[in-house]
Amino acid sequence: MRRWHLFEIEDQRWLPDQLRNLITDLLQYQLIALRVYEPVVPKLKELIRITNCERIIDLCSGGGGALLQIQEILAQEKQPVSIMMTDKYPNLEAFRRVRRLSNGQIDFYPESIDATSVPDNLEGIRTLFTCFHHFRPDVGRKILQDAVDKKFAIGIFEFTERKISNVIKMILFAPIIVLFQTPFVRPFKWSRLVLSYIIPLAPFIYSWDALVSHLRTYSVEELREMTPGLEREDYRFDINKLNLGNRGISITYLIGRPTSTIGNW
Repeated sequence: MRRWHLFEIEDQRWLPDQLRNLITDLLQYQLIALRVYEPVVPKLKELIRITNCERIIDLCSGGGGALLQIQEILAQEKQPVSIMMTDKYPNLEAFRRVRRLSNGQIDFYPESIDATSVPDNLEGIRTLFTCFHHFRPDVGRKILQDAVDKKFAIGIFEFTERKISNVIKMILFAPIIVLFQTPFVRPFKWSRLVLSYIIPLAPFIYSWDALVSHLRTYSVEELREMTPGLEREDYRFDINKLNLGNRGISITYLIGRPTSTIGNW
């Protein structure tokens, strides 16, 4: 399938925070419940080791995604790391909850952050989970360029994928997923039940955005097309896919890092 860069409702400035936060919290619930990004932890551990950097700056964090789970796994494996959540539209309520549950190991930046120009005071390994597809190729390249210019490692991970089967699944099952999972999403709010069952805006927004997310997701080849001119002697990229046949999904990833750090790719 060719890539379709359709709009996602969650990206729109006019969308009320109440609806945007419900969608991002729902995605966080799913990522944690299904342990979607657990398989990328070895990649993160290796990146932390190679760069000798134990701080992650997460861009486009949404509701926190799988960060809490990733931090817990790293801690269990004796790999300390602190994580800073950032977003263009910060979900402060969700951020505070993640900070509390992580005992402060995960913190957040309260102001809006542009992923193409990360402030100099936010130093660390940059990560983007299930969000790089939001950006057009020219903007995606600027995100990579900013990491290269400032000599920071970056890890991009996407479990969405452009496949006919995914499109069919989203059309048939996405609304049902929202109706089933909304009562379990935290924090619980009666208004969220209203927006899901009485005025079904949440199922509509989630279904449309989930469908578009799959249609927008870059392939390995398309990610590689973004890097010519960026890769140089002191910075290199690893772009590939983790095929998790037993999980029924695959994770496309792009990892970039300076080569001046100790270790092998």
